[in-house]
Amino acid sequence: MSFIDYPILIRDFMVDFTSLYLFAYVVVYKRFRNTELFVTGSLFNIFILLIIMSIVRTDFNIAVGFGLFALLSLVQLRSAQFTKTEMGFLFGCISLAVINGAGISDFSFVLLCNFVVVITGWVFSSWAVEHSANIIPKDNARKIAITLDHIDDNVLNNKQQMLDKLTALLGVEISSFSIKKVDYVRDTVNLNALYQVHDTEIPQHMHNVGPELDEDEVLK
Repeated sequence: MSFIDYPILIRDFMVDFTSLYLFAYVVVYKRFRNTELFVTGSLFNIFILLIIMSIVRTDFNIAVGFGLFALLSLVQLRSAQFTKTEMGFLFGCISLAVINGAGISDFSFVLLCNFVVVITGWVFSSWAVEHSANIIPKDNARKIAITLDHIDDNVLNNKQQMLDKLTALLGVEISSFSIKKVDYVRDTVNLNALYQVHDTEIPQHMHNVGPELDEDEVLK
């Protein structure tokens, strides 16, 4: 077994957890209130960090490590699709784990990489708040998945008309939306939308990320 320098190991843990706190909690959760993405990113970071550290700092066979990732790729979990923006933040959490777990001897370089990841996430999150209907910027907002059974090109090309149509269909004030898929064969449109909930209607034990509608439920 390879010699493990525990002071350096603890130092790398502290650097990673500090960066993870700033990136996953301060940027992702505090700004977006996206609980699912925060938990997913944090768990991915911690688990991959431990695997990388085990491979680099011990006689852990690297082939076994690749085998573990191959087995994980075979597991399919049914869940809501991540948007490209959310995938970017998730990959940021993974990048921190790889950077801090690789045992890089140049500690200044490690700190610089951590700084770049956190600052990049912070800067681009400002844009994401305004443009993504899958990342929730307010405590009293909820996300729903909607399937429209008719494609109206005039509405698709007019943001305000689409907002008005969704508000009329759902009976709630739709603040933003993002189109996921337009299927001209089935004449359907899949999209995500955010709507505002009054503070008095939110139970204290509930998070702001509301349940998604089943995509089989079609709105006309």
